[in-house]
Amino acid sequence: MPRKPAHEQFDTLKTIQERAFDLFGRYGYEGVSIGDIAEAAGLSKGALYWHFRGKQALYLDCLRRLHAIFHTYVLDPVRLEPEPVQAVLSLFTGLQRLLQDPRVANGVAGYWLTPSTPETAVIIDTQRAFESVAVQTLREALQRGVDRGELDFDGDLDPLARAMVSLIEACVLPLRHQSPEEVRSLLGVLARTLFRAYARSDELRRAAERTLQADVAEPRRRLSRSPRPAR
Repeated sequence: MPRKPAHEQFDTLKTIQERAFDLFGRYGYEGVSIGDIAEAAGLSKGALYWHFRGKQALYLDCLRRLHAIFHTYVLDPVRLEPEPVQAVLSLFTGLQRLLQDPRVANGVAGYWLTPSTPETAVIIDTQRAFESVAVQTLREALQRGVDRGELDFDGDLDPLARAMVSLIEACVLPLRHQSPEEVRSLLGVLARTLFRAYARSDELRRAAERTLQADVAEPRRRLSRSPRPAR
């Protein structure tokens, strides 16, 4: 059988990835079979096995694509933002943008439904590694705020970083059951609560409030002009 042209192979691979990403996101690892994906993609099982050794390999590909989405919208902006307060705010504004991405429109809760079995050990390790990177990224951003004298967590820094990762998951999991407006309102309340609790000055709290009220499509606004509180 002649090999397909490169562009046809790419189109087939893209179709498999898109359909698998959507199905796994809705039904989880156990709720989807190779046959389900092949049917949704309008392909034979053989076409899937041409590109992936099996369901586990395809699921891992989809899971890494999901992680890349989180990095693009949330973790990379938090890590790259030099202003500590704006870096923390990037968690919330980035999550708002992530929830508007059409790739997650049908929900991605299925990626948190992976059972703990020998077959899925590598999948669970991959997810844990991602969550560890997410916690460390947020912890470093929070620590910068402490070092600059802008935030004071009074010993809560490490548990707060883990709690913020749980917050991300809590907002994403019920995605299909909440409107973007409801999610945006929820994120605003959580962000305001965080800064009311931990910001060391009223100026920073007000600056954070202004950023949260800005339209989510606007370029990120810096808070570098905000007065820094004395240590």
